Amino acid sequence: MLEMEVRYRNSKFETPVTYGETVASMMRKKDLTNKQILFCGNQRYYDLFAEKLRQFIPKTSDHEWYITTNNRYCNTMKNFQELTRFLERFRGSKQAIFFGIGNEGVMELLGFTQHVTPIEAELCLLPVSLRSFAQSLSFVDQIVSDKTMMTVMEITEAPHSILFDHTLADQQTTGKMVDLLTLIRCGIVCDYSFLQSLYLNFPTRDELLQQSFAAFSETLLNYYGTHSEQLRNFGKTFERAFFQTENGSLLSNSMKTMFGLLFELAWNVVAGNVHFNFKNFMIWLVRLGFPIIVPAGISLADYGQQIIVLAEEQPLLGLNQIGEVGTEKIPTQRELLQTFEVYQKIVTEIRGE
Repeated sequence: MLEMEVRYRNSKFETPVTYGETVASMMRKKDLTNKQILFCGNQRYYDLFAEKLRQFIPKTSDHEWYITTNNRYCNTMKNFQELTRFLERFRGSKQAIFFGIGNEGVMELLGFTQHVTPIEAELCLLPVSLRSFAQSLSFVDQIVSDKTMMTVMEITEAPHSILFDHTLADQQTTGKMVDLLTLIRCGIVCDYSFLQSLYLNFPTRDELLQQSFAAFSETLLNYYGTHSEQLRNFGKTFERAFFQTENGSLLSNSMKTMFGLLFELAWNVVAGNVHFNFKNFMIWLVRLGFPIIVPAGISLADYGQQIIVLAEEQPLLGLNQIGEVGTEKIPTQRELLQTFEVYQKIVTEIRGE
């Protein structure tokens, strides 16, 4: 894989993005002399990288870690307030540089905090998965409510640089499956032929886990550069509704993301008459090892009500066809019940085969 640095542009912002290079080689190139350095990262990546990164820090510099949970939504109000307090020790004569290393929540938490803090700091993002890479390319950072995961505050700004070391993403198992959802979303929203190519490239779970995602860095840059907002929003309302639904906690955050994507796609196919073989798509997901059964404790009728409440605040962009976004729509109760019926029928048929 060749090392690439590109000027990535998204609406009126742009930033240099480096990919095909390891974290270590990028750190060697950074001038870190006489700096005050903050690493903000998930616990998991602190355990993996704290020692490795320390060797790149010169004696003239100070560095600190702010460690968050491994949760997807670590960009909560509580963590934002704690990080802001933590930064009070940073009022010094040295230039500050903030490194965000971890999942999507870390990218958002640090991006938002850097935007509002009075400290002049360079912001460098080190996403560790395709989905956190996609998040960093959206240039939108949100702080969410600790309880409902609804957006409390939001800013739009580009970081000073993004480095994506795909070797980290390739080492994951469940993480790789959630990363594939990021690519599937690109196919659904932007390009049907790309979705078909994923189906051909990853016919089984073994092939998904064995193949590198390195080739998709450029793909994400292209799709997010042109369709960032649509990609950020597709499946989001259906995902967030699980946080408002009784027993929604039976689903992990990754599963909420997956079902959010699946149900928004299903709603478009059923209610919007979008031409797509949804059953074959589901059979493929089962072959890859995705769980497709919604836990019995979750009432789909209640879940549907929550979707409508959220969609009334922010209407959904319906699909004209797979790979082409259409006009704003608000799902009706009847459409959603019909969607869930079709979905359950397909699940029953697949389990019976």
